[in-house]
Amino acid sequence: MASSAAETDEITPLLARTPEQQRKRSRISSHASSNPSFGSSSMRRNTLREVHPDPSEVEPSLPASAVPAHTATALHKPMWSHHDGEPNLWASFRHAWREELAEFLGTFMILLFGAGVECQVTLHYNSTNSGHGAAYGDYLQCRLSWAVGVAMAVWVSGGVSGGHCNPTVTIVLALFRGFPFRKIPSIILAQLAGATCASLCVYLNYTHSISRFEGGDDIRTVIGPHSTAGLFFTFPAPYLPDSSAFYTEFLASAVLVIIVFALADKGNLSPPQGTQPFAMFLALVGIGAALGVNTGYAMNGARDSGPRIALWLVGYGNEAPPALVSTTPSCIPVAILHSIALQS
Repeated sequence: MASSAAETDEITPLLARTPEQQRKRSRISSHASSNPSFGSSSMRRNTLREVHPDPSEVEPSLPASAVPAHTATALHKPMWSHHDGEPNLWASFRHAWREELAEFLGTFMILLFGAGVECQVTLHYNSTNSGHGAAYGDYLQCRLSWAVGVAMAVWVSGGVSGGHCNPTVTIVLALFRGFPFRKIPSIILAQLAGATCASLCVYLNYTHSISRFEGGDDIRTVIGPHSTAGLFFTFPAPYLPDSSAFYTEFLASAVLVIIVFALADKGNLSPPQGTQPFAMFLALVGIGAALGVNTGYAMNGARDSGPRIALWLVGYGNEAPPALVSTTPSCIPVAILHSIALQS
């Protein structure tokens, strides 16, 4: 059977096609061959033996693989890629600010998954509609969802901006890895805007649950038994002195930067291309599980400051304490140590 498949270059379908499916496929094939705007007759079907076929020779197996914008197939017209005139205003803006837009979307993902899971678990933990008290999640689920947010952030923005999504990472990469200093302000503003917008989206999604938890539509508290501000930004544990809170953020941020530098070091055991976000997922799960209880392991000025801005806009007032500033200072000596001791 293998030799027969090799000779015909066809794959026998696992399920036999019905007569209607056969007629529909024949109509598509005849239309593609008679219409020059669709793919050329030299295009052939993909086979199971070809993992990464040449897109100019093989029709895409949608939706598993993206179609190059200029490639014409029976399922794709390249008309949107043919434009010889001047780019419009949006295209020009997107090209000029593509890295900032990527950082905006990446940081947006962190807060969407992170603040979202905190609201879901806390606001519905003892819901009478659930079978038991923890039906909507627990501490481990929160750690996993924050880590998913970081992984999605890197996947969304990594190929465009490098996937910083964290002012601390941006500053340290500028100091020790050649990231342009002139881009620091705009990148950090984009990260802050992404965190703020994501927090507003999560707040709107759970506004009725928040009102029920707080005790009224006009009640929004930052500190107290029914406060909900802590679902969006971090607080140190009430028994923790400021020095210990500073040290916790110092330590967690230092570990994060060591991992980021190690993953980017080509002379080290860097992960295969495209898999770094999964490595970051594992790192965030570990940091959250081991170092998260004291301060909520912010490690990210945008992740913590953006929600504070968002909650101030929706009426939480000015009671929110300022964010800890220990993340960036902790990373500078750690980055120096890594560069001296481990950088290839």
